[in-house]
Amino acid sequence: MKEIFSILLGFLPWIVFGVISGPSLWRLNAAIIVALALVPVTGYKQLAKGFILTWGSLLFFSVNLVLVVLLSNLWVIQNLDILSHGTLAAIAWLSIFMGKPFVLQYAREIVPPERQKTPVFYRTCRNLAMIWGVVFLITTGMSAAKTYGWWAGGMGYQAVSLGLIGLGIGLNHWYPQYARSKEKLDVNPD
Repeated sequence: MKEIFSILLGFLPWIVFGVISGPSLWRLNAAIIVALALVPVTGYKQLAKGFILTWGSLLFFSVNLVLVVLLSNLWVIQNLDILSHGTLAAIAWLSIFMGKPFVLQYAREIVPPERQKTPVFYRTCRNLAMIWGVVFLITTGMSAAKTYGWWAGGMGYQAVSLGLIGLGIGLNHWYPQYARSKEKLDVNPD
């Protein structure tokens, strides 16, 4: 349960941003300001340790403070849903390509050091980051479809989007246990 809380804390500014932002510019501005304020409040330790997700969140909401809140850039405002999901996908995939899956940083906080030395540890973190990357790529595509009128959006969009995030959270909890049990089976093939 601790691993779910840890990763959810990393996503908290994004979750709050999604809940607060709405059909008005006032709500969008408020969502950006609150999410930006939450990054250092909830992630000050992660910022000090160089967590990729936390720094990416800080950068995203800082840029949007300037472009949306201060400059009211219409293109950014109209495409912010795509940009937010795309940024999360970019964070996940860039961290994988850099050889430091963002999930690895959270896992090192809660997994005992002796288990971190096993080959399955890094592979599990990479696979989880890939799962999140795929989830965010799909939600980016869904956001583009909604923004450009290829999909009506509405409750179906919300249900699928939230379902995918829920799937990511569920897999984030289940997959490490599965990988450990599979490793034990491979070591002791009785």
